[in-house]
Amino acid sequence: MPEPVNPQVTSGDAQGSPQSVLQNPPAATADVPATGTLAADGTVLVDPSTGLPVDTTATTQTSFLGDGLIGLPLIEQVDRAGVVGWVLAAMALIGLVVFFYKLVGFLRRGVFADGFVGDVERHLINGDEAKAAELMARRRHPAARIGLSGMSLSVASPSEREAASDLIAARARKEVDGLSGGLRIMSTVAVLSPLLGLLGTVMGMIDAFQKMEGAGSRIDPSILSGGIWLALLTTAIGLVVAIPATAFHMWMQGVISRTAAVMEDVCTIVVNRNELSHKAHAPASNVAELRHAAE
Repeated sequence: MPEPVNPQVTSGDAQGSPQSVLQNPPAATADVPATGTLAADGTVLVDPSTGLPVDTTATTQTSFLGDGLIGLPLIEQVDRAGVVGWVLAAMALIGLVVFFYKLVGFLRRGVFADGFVGDVERHLINGDEAKAAELMARRRHPAARIGLSGMSLSVASPSEREAASDLIAARARKEVDGLSGGLRIMSTVAVLSPLLGLLGTVMGMIDAFQKMEGAGSRIDPSILSGGIWLALLTTAIGLVVAIPATAFHMWMQGVISRTAAVMEDVCTIVVNRNELSHKAHAPASNVAELRHAAE
């Protein structure tokens, strides 16, 4: 006769067999709750690199943006930096807007087309003021407008030349002030960005050390390392914003300085146009007198 089968032993063998475990995986008990984010099929998402469940609820709750934008690498890093990161991102956007605004303004004013100064000087040396005025009238450069207005001023006597020079210089200062608009904003972005990044780093380091103090003897190195790299992230973002802002500011200052120098050259030529014309005709008259005396 077959021996009676103990149902408890049979169930224990069935539970202990690997095949039964694979076919019927144990459910999560009350002692060991399943944590992590559930996928569409009801399974827990697992990180392939660590094999641990992935919990994205905390990231979703603390995020300032939606899931679509937060997936971008740059925006994700800014979001991890917190409030300081978003302030730096706003400053970067302001700097870009100012840069493109100034670039369009420079192009519309024609500050890069300053090769007409030599032609104006040549016409004035030849005594052809009409051609010099016509040439400056076709240019959009601020120096051309100032020089054209100076052509209408009388420079016959030294006092008239001094008055004309003062008037032209005042107009040139207004033009330079108009070109310099917005440079303070760019300078502010360049100066404050690294300081804000450093502030975020200090705040992050304070938070990391506070967490270590709360952990007591159960110090986890990942707490310190995670807090440090998140703290240094704000410094990196601040430098990324400050370096282009500084470069753009220096470039715009160089463009304005060159434009101011061109305006100064044109003003000098226009105010002293009579002297230039006289010096050009002086050698020819001397040669004519010598020929007449030789005859």
